[in-house]
Order: sequence, then C-alpha cells, then structure tokens
Amino acid sequence: MIPSRDLTTSLRRWFTVIVVMLTAGMVPFVSAAEPVDFLRDIEPILRSHCLECHGAERPRSGLRVDRRASMLKGGELGLPAIVPGNAADSVLVQMIRGEHPDLRMPPEGEPLTAEKVRLLERWIDEGAIWPNDSPSGSTAPENQTSDELGEGRGEHWAFQPLIHHDMETASERNSERNIDQFVDAKLSEQGLSRSPPAHAATLLRRLSLVLTGLPPTANELHEFQSDPRGTDAAYESAVDRLLDSTHYGERWAQHWLDVIRWGETVGFETNLERPNAWPYRDWVIDALNRDKPYDQFIIDQIAGDVTGQDAALGFLVSGPANLPGQIGRDEEAMRQARQDELDEVIGTVSQAFLALTVGCARCHNHKFDPITQRDYYAMQAIFSGLSYGERRWRGDQNDQWTEAVPQAREELKDAQAKLEALRIENVLREPLSDLHSDRFEARTITAARMNIRATTDGGPASLYELQIWSAWEDETAESTTVESESSEPGNVSLASNGAVPSASSFALENQTRHYDNLIDGTTDRRQAFPWIADSAGPAWVQVDLPRPVRVDAITWDRGNSVPADYTIEVRDAESGRWMAVVDSTDRLPRIDDRRAPEQVRLKGVTAEKVVEIIAAIEEVRRAKNELQRLSAGPQVFAASFDEPLEPTSLLHRGDPMQRRDVVDPAIPQVLGDLKLQTISDESQRRLALAKHLADSSHPLTARVIVNRVWQQHFGEGLVDTPSDFGRMGSKPTHPELLDWLAASLANDGWSLKRLHRRIVMSQTFRQSSRPNADAMRIDADSRLLWRFPPRRLEAEAIRDSMLAASGKLNSTAGGPGFNLFVQRGGLSGFTPIETFEADGLRRMVYSHKIRMQEVDVFGAFDCPDAGQMKPKRTRSITPTQSLGLMNSPFTLSQSQQLAQRIEQEAGESTEARVDHAFLLVLSRLPSSDERTTMSQFAQSHGLMQLCRVLLNTSEFLWIQ
Repeated sequence: MIPSRDLTTSLRRWFTVIVVMLTAGMVPFVSAAEPVDFLRDIEPILRSHCLECHGAERPRSGLRVDRRASMLKGGELGLPAIVPGNAADSVLVQMIRGEHPDLRMPPEGEPLTAEKVRLLERWIDEGAIWPNDSPSGSTAPENQTSDELGEGRGEHWAFQPLIHHDMETASERNSERNIDQFVDAKLSEQGLSRSPPAHAATLLRRLSLVLTGLPPTANELHEFQSDPRGTDAAYESAVDRLLDSTHYGERWAQHWLDVIRWGETVGFETNLERPNAWPYRDWVIDALNRDKPYDQFIIDQIAGDVTGQDAALGFLVSGPANLPGQIGRDEEAMRQARQDELDEVIGTVSQAFLALTVGCARCHNHKFDPITQRDYYAMQAIFSGLSYGERRWRGDQNDQWTEAVPQAREELKDAQAKLEALRIENVLREPLSDLHSDRFEARTITAARMNIRATTDGGPASLYELQIWSAWEDETAESTTVESESSEPGNVSLASNGAVPSASSFALENQTRHYDNLIDGTTDRRQAFPWIADSAGPAWVQVDLPRPVRVDAITWDRGNSVPADYTIEVRDAESGRWMAVVDSTDRLPRIDDRRAPEQVRLKGVTAEKVVEIIAAIEEVRRAKNELQRLSAGPQVFAASFDEPLEPTSLLHRGDPMQRRDVVDPAIPQVLGDLKLQTISDESQRRLALAKHLADSSHPLTARVIVNRVWQQHFGEGLVDTPSDFGRMGSKPTHPELLDWLAASLANDGWSLKRLHRRIVMSQTFRQSSRPNADAMRIDADSRLLWRFPPRRLEAEAIRDSMLAASGKLNSTAGGPGFNLFVQRGGLSGFTPIETFEADGLRRMVYSHKIRMQEVDVFGAFDCPDAGQMKPKRTRSITPTQSLGLMNSPFTLSQSQQLAQRIEQEAGESTEARVDHAFLLVLSRLPSSDERTTMSQFAQSHGLMQLCRVLLNTSEFLWIQ
C-alpha cells in the first residue's frame, strides 16, 4: 500500500531506519528506564501492522491509526482506542492481546510479539505522547475535545455561546425594526432591498393564517380596513387579538406535534389505539395559549411528574413502541425492544430541543458530530427508569374521584355481601381462580380429559398448562401395579416423562401454541403463548400417561379465556372406562363471567335463582369496576418512572446482549456536565437534564425553538434543517439575526408570544410577496427575504379554512379526537369517513391521529402520518391533490354549505352573492372583471359550483 502524502512527509527522515525494521521485522531495544519514543518505537509498529487497514484511505471501522485524534476518539466500537495513562483500559491493547477473540488485531497472520505489545503498553501508560512532527500534526491538550471528537464546541457554529448582536440604538432597544436591520444588512451584500408593504387585506389574511390557521372573517376584514387610526394601529391590534385567540394554540400545537411525531396509535404492525393519548395534545394547546414560558414548557415535558404536569409526560412517549404482545419472549428480544423504546425517547428529546441526531451514536460514535457512543448511553441512563403506558392524571378531576372512593367502597361491600348470601343459600362453592386445582378421590388412571363447554367471555377455550398430580402414597394404598419413584406428589403429565397430549383442535394464528405445549412445564408468560381452540364452543384436551399412576388432583392455568363450565374425566387403569371426577357447575360463577342467565348451568339451582345470581354478579362487577376506576384516577398515556432494575451499560455496536462498561447518567460532553451524583435518583436525573436544557446560556435550546418559529412564519427557517444543527445540517442564512432572536427570547422570559409579535411586527414579515425578476435571478427561493415567500397552506389549515368559510367550523376544543376513519387503530381496514357532522367538523388538530395512515384527501397535501418526525413538511404538487380537492365528498359538502350561507347572508342579488363569496373565501372583494365573469358563471352553473371553484383556487390555498 502506498502511504498517504502527509505520512510520507512525516517519515522522510526516518525512512532508512523504518525500511530496515520492516525488512528484518525487528524492534529497537528500549531500556526499561528510557522513555518510549513514538517515532522510534511506536510508529513502526503501527505502520507495519495497522496502517494498511486503518490509514487515511477508507479506514476500517472508522479508526485511523495515523492520527492521535482518531485514536483518542475511537472508531465505530464507540470506545477510545487509547486511554493515555491507562493501557489496560485501552481497546487497542485489549485487541492486540486477544482479550476479545472476535476482535483480535491483526485479524489475520501472526499476532504482535510480546515485546511490541509491551512497547505499546508502556507508550500509553506514559501518556501516549505524539510529537508535533508526527503524522497527525500538532496535538490538542488532553482536556480539549474539539480535535478528539471532530468539530467541537469551539469550532461548529451551533455550539458557540449566544452572542447578542446589538444593532439598535438605545431608544429603539427591543424594537421590531431590529429584524429589518439584520435582513437589510444581508440584502445589501447582494445589492438587494426589501419589497414594499403588502396590501392591507393580503396582510391581514397572511397574519391570520400564520397565527391561527384560519382566514379572517368578513367583519374582521371590514374593521381592519375601516379603522380610523390607520393601518399600522389596526395591524397591531390584529396581532394582539390573534395571539389572544384560542385558535393560536391549536395552530401552533400542530407544528410541535409534527416535530415529535405524536400519534394516538402504537405504530408498527398492530397499530392499536392509545385511547388516553389525547390529553398531551390538549396540554400543548393550553400551554401555548397561556404563553407558558418555553423553559418551563421543556421542564414539564421531561419532569412533569415533579412539576405536577402529568399530561406533559406524553412528550417522552410520543413515538411508536411495540406492545408487550409484539415482543418475543426470549431475553434478547425483550432487551432489544427495551433499547428501541429508549432510543425513541432519546431521539425525541435530542432532536426536538437540541436539533442534534444523538441517536446516530447508538451503535458507534457519531460520524459527523461530536457525540460519542458513550454519550448516547450516558443520556440513555437518564431515562433508564422510564416506561410506556398510562399513569394517573392529577388535577381537579382526580381530586373529585378520590373523594368519591369511600362511598364506592361501601357500595361494593354491600353488593359482595348480597352475592355471598346467595352463594350460601344455593349451596355453591367458591368461584374458579385463574390458576385452579380440582381435588378428587385418589384413583389409579392412565389418562385424563378436560371437557370445556363454555368460557367466561364466550371466546374459544384456552389454557397455558394442564397438570396431573400424583397422590401421596401410604401403607394402605394398593398400588402394586403403579410405578412411582417418590412418595411425594408430583406432576405426572409432563411430556418429558412420556405423557402424550391431544385436543379437539388448535388455532392456526399468531401467538398461540400447539396443544403439545400444554404439558411442557412452561407457564412463564414472558416465554410462552397459550393453547387456543380454533373456534368458540365446546372443546376438549386430553393427556395420556405412559403408565398407570395414582392421582388425586388436576391443575389448569388459564389462557386467553377462562373455563366457566367444564367436567374432568379420568380413565380407570383397571376397567379402561372413563369416569367423571370434577364438575364445575357446583361453583358460583366468576365476577368476570359475562354469560347470559340462560347460558349458565348451576347444579341444584332454579332458573329464577340463576337470574338473581347473575344480576348480583353484574352488580358486584359494576361496583368493583367503579371502585377501581375511581381509585386509579383519571388516566393519561404518558411516561411513568421507577428506579432502573440494572445500571446502563455501553452496548458493543448497539447489541443489547453485548454489554460493556457501565455508564453514569450524563449529557453529551460537548454540551457540558450535569454534575449529577452517581446515586442521584431517577427524577433528579431528568430534572437536571430539563434545567440544563432550559438554561438561558445553553447554546442550542433558544436557537432551535427560534428557528422553528421563524420557519412557520416564513416557510423556511434561518437554518433550513430545523432538527439538525450538526455538521451535516445547514448553516444559518442570518446567523446574527438567529442569535439576536434567541438571546431576546431568553431575555424576554422565554415568551413565545413576544417572539411571534417581534417577528410579525417587522417590515420583513409585512412586505409584499410579489416577485421581482432581478431579485429572482440572485435569490430565487427568497432565502434572503427580499420579499415575503408565498407558500401553500398545510393540510389542516386547508380543511379548517374550508369549514370556516362555510360557517360549519365547530369551535369545541379539547377532549378525545373525532374519527377520520371507521376504526381508531388496528392492522388494516382504514376506510375513510367521507361526510362529517357535529364533532367531525372540529379543527383537524382534534382528529384522532392514526400513525402510518394517510388521511383521505388532505393526506395528499403532505400531511405527515406520525411514523417519523416531521420538523419540516414537504410541499408537493400532484394531480391527486387537485382531483381530491375538486371532487371529494367533503369539498362538495362544504361548497353546498357555503352556498347556503351566502344565500342567507347576501340576499337575492347575484353580484352581491359573488362579492360575499369572495370575502368569505379569499378575504377580499372581486375586481370588476371577476365580478362580471363569476356572476355569469353562478347564473349558468349555480352558486354551489362557484363556491367549489373558489375553494380550489391557488389564492385560497396559499399564504400570499
């Protein structure tokens, strides 16, 4: 292999010596008292044994041995190859020693000699000195991470401290004109200037759509244009009104839900519903409407259990996750699923708040950003006690339910007493249990059979295990023909002892077992699935024993259903005849038995009494469920927390079965130190992270949220990769403006509404969107903001605006979402609902969000499916959009509703109706030519068709 140019240069004066050493395979003698010299002693070893695979040209595993920085960082393994001062912990030494057989270096050929290994160990223990004239060039100090990790805090723009670029005068401090100064300065560099102000009606429509996602009403437009104080004063009043509107939170919550890919189903194959996920969506809307400071917004979502904001914890579990039933029962599958759950959490936190792809370091050091694999698992350790599921939702409702618990407990006690009296009166035994044993007179048998006639839920018969127990042997037992190895009872039905099972049928479906497994001795539900009959109705299972055995008990373990009516028969060893030994009809039905009275058989009980007993059971069940509901309190799908069962380990290449060093909870080193004690409890770790993120001096937090807000105002962020501020992301077009806005946000008490106000009050936001040929040649995408960049509305805003125009928008806020499909989750069958009434006419943010399923009509307008984070939506143009919006039942229905509204509000005149249609749909009056043409169209084709046309115009669908 030809050495790289820099390596050749650095070795020029050592060339002769190296050639001799390589040819002879020799290593110079080094006295134990003499320090190891890198150029003389170490570089020849690395060159002859390592450089061919780990040089500058496509180094294997991402590790280069010709640069000290790369050695300190390590490769894809995620561990430093050398730890100066500690050879024993250096992966390089461990590999050449062969401590990891699958990673022995060199992988082929003879291993390094003992003398070479000792030299490398001594060199590392002495500090791994790498002189400035070595192949790597100068070396950074040990406490500096920028060179060791690629581009660190001191180099990459996103990790630099915020700088407040003071461009305003003292009298203009905090004035919105600062934005214009930054923009104008950048434009002047290209010989450009801002466009003139937009027309008043256009400006109000733009403002309303951006802040609330709804067009201005005709009255709002009239008041704006007729305000005697002038346009500027009217505009400022409109800004305040829209920011105070509840529609503001609904609009901007959707942007946040996109960022974290929030959904109300679990995703993946089953995609079942999360019924109580909606409170998080409502919490976000309420937080934005109340202008909760953004630093507190962060803290609540990471440590809401500490701050009393349980619904906010839906943030941490907003992504998809497998249900327990989807996870394999072996240790590896369960560990892998757990890693996937935590990876979703790390991805949510790091991308939403930091705009960093920390998840890329799950299997190896980040290839581009200064994030190591150790950083990844240190951050995982912060959340290692987290679990997905439902938790108590504290608040007023919870307090009310808690107060009602004593009364509910008394009602249950009374119902249970009544049922117990009926049981005694009718001479019935206790109900069956989940793991149930039936005892009978000892008999010598060769087989046993369980005949299941009915289950408590009416489903197919199902069991996990069936066990037959041998009887105690005593001196009076005549069992000379019975083989026994012990006088103590034992399960004689194990397949390992030669027993043979059979059954009436078994279900051929996922997550079930063949009846053979009924006698395998495995009842751990983490490791096994139950036997299920192929259909509801009578079923049987049988076990034939290898030899006659004296038995007196049979135990069954319930499966997906519970046997409710059954008999057990045994085959006598002498006669070969079947004899019934157990009949369940002398037992009181279980509380969860939902059979109708006519389906229940109770020995010696009249039909009238059966009806009375079933009614009493239903009352106990109702009272028990009510007590459980009140005791549990209101529930919300959100993160729950416990102390982790085991410490977090760095995983070799992300493999959950290859655990390496234990890591302490921490943030990526490039961002600082949480200063956590090793013994910090679970909530303290999360709270420390939340406060770190909410620190006004944090280099990323304010920049990231300011950029997200700017993006939704202008269509593109100052950084057009809003969730990636790393080296592979874009650089800001206006870095000084980004920093100034970020610093201002922190200084303003983290008020997002003040940030909005600062942006929309600027002349940059208020300028015209009309194109300019000269400026287009220089900046076709308007990234320098020489005009307001026009863009198409998002899917939700299109639907909501159609409802607002037709007058059918239901402004009811909060609560469970309305359905866009006939079902709320599942494997398939997502048939869209085409016509809506009442609840279905609410804003689209209140629709039930099914993951990985495109919404009918509006899904074509790039509405994300919550399968992946969507910090920036695409804006495609497809024929499907036009066809769906023109011909869908929703559009036709709203066109008809709009026409009826116009007829009621505008009178009989066709021209007046056309004017009103333009006001409601486009927020302006038509020109004289438009009025004439559209009046003729309405007379020829009807007002409904005119409304249909207007709802399909680009002017309606775009923010101008």
